[in-house]
Amino acid sequence: MFKVMIVDDMEIIRRQIKRLPLWGEDSNFSIIAEAEDGQDALEKLQQAPVDLLITDIGMPRINGVELLKEVQQNDLAKCVVFLSEHSEFDYAKQAIENGIFNYLVKPVSEEGLEELLNKVKSKLEKSNQVQTHIQTLENKLTEQTTLFYPTAQLHVMIELVKKGNMEAVDLMKSIVEDAFTTLDNDRLKTALLLEKFYRDLFSHLKGEYSWIDQFLDMNSHSSISLTHYQTLEMIQEKLMKRVEYCVSIIKRLIYQSYSCPTVEQVCHYVLNNMDKEINMGNIAQALFLTKNYIGNLFKQETGITVKNYIMMTKIEKAKLLLLKDGLKNYEIADQLGYKNVEYFSKIFKRYTGYSPVAFKNCQIIDEH
Repeated sequence: MFKVMIVDDMEIIRRQIKRLPLWGEDSNFSIIAEAEDGQDALEKLQQAPVDLLITDIGMPRINGVELLKEVQQNDLAKCVVFLSEHSEFDYAKQAIENGIFNYLVKPVSEEGLEELLNKVKSKLEKSNQVQTHIQTLENKLTEQTTLFYPTAQLHVMIELVKKGNMEAVDLMKSIVEDAFTTLDNDRLKTALLLEKFYRDLFSHLKGEYSWIDQFLDMNSHSSISLTHYQTLEMIQEKLMKRVEYCVSIIKRLIYQSYSCPTVEQVCHYVLNNMDKEINMGNIAQALFLTKNYIGNLFKQETGITVKNYIMMTKIEKAKLLLLKDGLKNYEIADQLGYKNVEYFSKIFKRYTGYSPVAFKNCQIIDEH
């Protein structure tokens, strides 16, 4: 049975669609959830993705277009259908080009819904056949992994990323090309192998840097899907962007001094204690060194004070929380160990040039 969610801020519309005599065994579609706006829908989809999402376009908090973007990025529904008014015809048709499967006109008729469900059913069945084929290939590939898995390149990649070295991006490009050649130019097998490669890379980084999930959207970065890309260049670009972003995070947050490991120890202490009030006293106590020694050494090696480093890391974390988790300013301040929300807002603006509210509205963040 294919799972369906209906989203509309008007209960009467949701009720009218649910009452149409097309749901159940005859159509093989079942409504398992409904939501009154995009935010409500997103929260429910994150808990239980669906096969078909039927959603209104104009809604409070998160509208249909914003919801579509989140659904596509996080693979929360296989098919998305917009509900549109007559006045939204042109808009709905244009939206098809941007990723929706189709649209329904309000009020939804039994004939219109039946026609749509038949089209969706055909698409989903074909998609399931493809996924079954991919799973079969993946099983075969797993059996043969030891023959051509790029273990040596993985170890080199890990070391480059840990050092914040952008040569890791060029290496990723070469690994994609080598894998494609080794696998007889089979794009699908190459994609499956590289998905495993990325998972292994990220798993190692997560094990090495337990704090990294505080600076990355884990839904987007902990795994990767490459089998749907039509060209090797698209696969290559996706992986290179992911690696580049991981390198940039580590390079930005970890100051590596080969002459003095204390600097890196300070960085790791700060990053592992983001939810606490951090000061020179507790850093010195943790590292069994004096405050003056740590302060002078850190400034000498990095060019910034420990206080400014702490502020920078907390603001970097705040940027992700503002845009991804939908938290209030005081909730973010509390998560970062700031007891005073006004002080948090002040240093956020000093570091970014924007107030937390303005930053969130402008959506100023790297997209990868």
